[in-house]
Amino acid sequence: MTLPKETPSGPVGDNASDRKKRAERAATFSVPDVRRRPDAVTRAVELRTTHGTRTVEIAVSPLATDTAAVDLARRRAEIPPREFRTGEVLPA
Repeated sequence: MTLPKETPSGPVGDNASDRKKRAERAATFSVPDVRRRPDAVTRAVELRTTHGTRTVEIAVSPLATDTAAVDLARRRAEIPPREFRTGEVLPA
């Protein structure tokens, strides 16, 4: 009897690194688009990565926290979590 090459958590060759990469890719696809909201405001966010600093302008809800704005900017800039260091919402 041969054993199946599939486990409940995925293929036998699947490891934590592969799952992490898939999760990072999925996170960039699920970014909500708030630009269509009539009450959206534009924020400039400075993102520091292992490769340097980038400034990204994003539209967010006026109720969004700075942490949410930084995370949204990181996802929109397609910066993977392993390369991201810190971010800051710049004053208007």
